[in-house]
Amino acid sequence: MHTLVTGANGFVGSMLCKKLAARGDSVRGLTRTTSDLSLLEGVDVERVIGSLSDPDSLRIATREIDVVYHVAAAVTDWGPLDYFREINVEGTRRLLDAAVENGVSRFVLVSSVAVHSYTGARNMTEESPQLPTTNGYRLSKREAEALALDYHQRGDIEVAIVRPGDVYGPGDRVVLLQMADLLESGWMVMLGKGEALGAFAYVENLADGIVLAGTVPAAAGEAYVITDGIELSWGDYFDRLTAALDLPAPRLHIPPVLARIAAAVLESIYGLLRIKARPPITRYLVEHLSHDVHFSIEKARRELGYEPAIPFDEAIARTADWYKRVVRAEP
Repeated sequence: MHTLVTGANGFVGSMLCKKLAARGDSVRGLTRTTSDLSLLEGVDVERVIGSLSDPDSLRIATREIDVVYHVAAAVTDWGPLDYFREINVEGTRRLLDAAVENGVSRFVLVSSVAVHSYTGARNMTEESPQLPTTNGYRLSKREAEALALDYHQRGDIEVAIVRPGDVYGPGDRVVLLQMADLLESGWMVMLGKGEALGAFAYVENLADGIVLAGTVPAAAGEAYVITDGIELSWGDYFDRLTAALDLPAPRLHIPPVLARIAAAVLESIYGLLRIKARPPITRYLVEHLSHDVHFSIEKARRELGYEPAIPFDEAIARTADWYKRVVRAEP
């Protein structure tokens, strides 16, 4: 099968490329001229230079492709809605148009569980509420899903949607490496007692689920939450991670109510001063870490045959080994 992966050099995209290449697919990766390709070392990927803002490059990238795996996105909890819409919605529209023009059979949109509202309910599903919000990332992901499904319903192209949870694992240069100083110094801060559940998705398990969404016939027109299918709190996650790293567990705790106030104040200041950088804490982050975010994966199990292959203990060990090599330069 001939496949295209957007954001191929990223955390999820690079693992997806490895999985596709390992199953014998011809893999093409869309990256930018400035992309760091270190996570693709040793992976058999045809690199195509392009951008979601450049329709010509997308037409070239989608030629003679059977399945497009659209991983590239603006992923952050802070920024103006126009920024998110330009990348996550209009970029997706340009890619869909190119895929339709070139006769691509299936388009897999990698979305997020963030399209749902974090009500604190456990075993949420793909049908769980999507309540009104002002968060630009969350809104843009909802709009991108609606856009892609419209192409599917018109009969232009088969579309399947994957909603990952909280992705972790080797190659996480965005979240885990940014926390390295806090972890190493012992200044990692937890919200409350860290009892809220996360929607943990080990990157290799997630990539398996994405491949299934691109290959299983029943996935057409459907959305699937992909996680590890476990109940694990943020406190337990960081206890296990720091133990694997031979570091002390986080011992600093901030009440969620104080964190919400701090986030609201900081967002207001950053907005008034038009500071483009992300505030140290945001309301979305506080909401995410102080409410249970837990999903059932029964639909993916039933319709895709998805089953997380890597258990949590092994996933944490692999994550810690990678961290030690990258941060501490251990062999």
